[in-house]
Amino acid sequence: MINVEEMLAAGDVVVDSQNRRVKLHVYDPSQIAELDQLLRKLAAEADATKLIVYGKKADAERWIALGYRQEGVIEGFFRGEHAQMLSCFLTEERATSVAPELAEEILAMSLKKKGNGEEKPLPLGYSMREAGEADAEELAQLYGLVFATYPTPMNDPAYVRKTMQEGTCYMVVEHEGKIACAASAEVSERMGSAEMTDCATHPDHAGKGLLQPLFTALERKMEEAGIYYLYTLTRAQSPGMNVTASKMGYRYRGRLINNCTIFSGYEDMNIWVKPLRPTWE
Repeated sequence: MINVEEMLAAGDVVVDSQNRRVKLHVYDPSQIAELDQLLRKLAAEADATKLIVYGKKADAERWIALGYRQEGVIEGFFRGEHAQMLSCFLTEERATSVAPELAEEILAMSLKKKGNGEEKPLPLGYSMREAGEADAEELAQLYGLVFATYPTPMNDPAYVRKTMQEGTCYMVVEHEGKIACAASAEVSERMGSAEMTDCATHPDHAGKGLLQPLFTALERKMEEAGIYYLYTLTRAQSPGMNVTASKMGYRYRGRLINNCTIFSGYEDMNIWVKPLRPTWE
């Protein structure tokens, strides 16, 4: 018997109303058919149009037989074990990418810039530090300026503070005492992995190469904390973060169609992964 309240409270199932999706992170393989029905029921109640299962490889075919498709893999997501990203689209519109050709062009360009994450110094006049709760207001202003819409309410200082309290690590680059660029590592201690996310550069400081040093600093902090499996989801139709991920040694592992609302509306998100202690090819 599935205890829905317990699964929701534990974060095993997440109803994400803002992005109209329902996600399943942890499940009992013997209950896959019942869980599929539960996800569809929750989606109907929340007017969600996409179901996402972070599946185990041994279960992938069973989910696919129920109408899911594999969009990619987040390697190392479950303490070194891979998460098969299995999605079920409840409307044809949600299943259809708006600019697949552009996404492929940007991916090809990004892959040509592949690097090993060589550490690069900040430009003259810039400095870097870890952010704290006192920075929540300024961070929220930056996210509100850079993104018209975003999958989470990062333009709300209270929400930014909440993520910090829950373990998300923020690094910022400053120029003349003001935040010019920010990024974070959203740590899941339960899963033993972290998402490199919330990357934003103030328009006045674009093109300065500020994100690579931030990524390097965050990766170092994750390794010190014993989090060795990193991934990042990047806007497929925007070159900036795809190029950064490739240069930083992240590897492309698939594309999540119309995954979340960011910048201008629903967007496809590319999956990039990086193990800090390589355990796979």
